[in-house]
Amino acid sequence: MTPFTPPSKGDIMCDRVAEWRQDGQIFVWRYPKRNKHAGEWHFTGDPVGCRSIRNLIDRMAGGEACHRTLKIEPVKATIAAVPNYGDLKPDRFASMRVVFEPDAPDLSMADDGDRLILTFGEKRLRTLRAAFAEVEVGIGDFGVATSDDRKEKGWWFWWMPWSAGHYEQ
Repeated sequence: MTPFTPPSKGDIMCDRVAEWRQDGQIFVWRYPKRNKHAGEWHFTGDPVGCRSIRNLIDRMAGGEACHRTLKIEPVKATIAAVPNYGDLKPDRFASMRVVFEPDAPDLSMADDGDRLILTFGEKRLRTLRAAFAEVEVGIGDFGVATSDDRKEKGWWFWWMPWSAGHYEQ
């Protein structure tokens, strides 16, 4: 009989990440170069979507490098009206790969055609998680630092519009 050998901590974390399933909606957008907010990423989501992405971040915390891809929704006029910064950049992202690289010092976002790639590490994990927790409970209009470099653009988080007893879609 072969003795039981428990999987390494990293294997357990990767399994937990692989078991994650998205719930709710997440929205991500940016503004064209002529806008003073160009280069900044903007996020919102319904409470279920924010809770779901926080759950994913929790599953990634403390583990090995891993990733999951989630669906992102097209930004509607009601959502864009919350910051009210004008026309959005005409991006059509269908998904966002969330990449955990334990040693990554910064939050980063890359545009990969119709997919975004959001990368974070242990250093900024709590900041990203806390931002989605705030949006989950209806708080918005705040930014988070993506780097220790003060010249880097921050990411902005917005509350989800509520109307007639439901979240705008």
